[in-house]
Amino acid sequence: MTLFVALAVVMTAGAMAVVLVGSRARLRNVSRSEVNVEALRQQVRELESERGAFARADYEALRDELQRRLLNESQPAEDPSASRTRWPLLATAALVPLLAAAVYGVVGSPQAMQNLAASPLAQLEARVSSAPNDARAWVLLARLRMEADQFEPAAGAYAKALDASRKVAADPQVWAEYADALGMSQGGTLAGRPRAAIDRALALDPRHPKALELAGSAAYEARDFRAAHAHWSALLALMPADSPQRAPLAAAVAKAQRLAQLSLPAS
Repeated sequence: MTLFVALAVVMTAGAMAVVLVGSRARLRNVSRSEVNVEALRQQVRELESERGAFARADYEALRDELQRRLLNESQPAEDPSASRTRWPLLATAALVPLLAAAVYGVVGSPQAMQNLAASPLAQLEARVSSAPNDARAWVLLARLRMEADQFEPAAGAYAKALDASRKVAADPQVWAEYADALGMSQGGTLAGRPRAAIDRALALDPRHPKALELAGSAAYEARDFRAAHAHWSALLALMPADSPQRAPLAAAVAKAQRLAQLSLPAS
């Protein structure tokens, strides 16, 4: 793994947390904290499993940055909706100088700092052009494209990643992210291909938080309130009792239940 891809892992960790929660319009704050934390934990696990691919200094810098982000995300938010519009861009902007300084400490090159700050998106574009079978680079590129609201190109990048690697194709997180990208690329609806990707994620992990959130949203959109209630109830059961996100999710579960009771039974 090249240094720029390794750095992209950390640079996208903050932005990815928002992407992993799913739709900007569907239960946006229902499980943000829990999914953010789980996403960062997954990144830590992936980094640990691939530590042999990094120089020791690079590995320690990446690990420390992910752990710092994990600690920050573990703190309960006072108002989860207050900064939901622009904070991803601010978080990414804040990470750039920190990571540039880390790169300078590792390689001692001002040019490396300039390249890092220039465009991680462009660097990943170049990477997948030269190594089209690098599935992890495709995933990182897809996440950055999602953060830039480039939904259709993001969906294309996820598709490339899933085709390039059996390991990635067995990752429910990537399938859930792919479903979200597909949904956003078609105006926010989860019908059709997004729903198929959600089903694939749940087949791999029936307790996957993002997949459950999206499945509930897809069912609600289709006015299948019983299925929405079932999926969101399963997600609610995964949340800690003291989670600040339990209340809004519980309200959504209760609403789906009321609508299910009012709807006609399936024929």
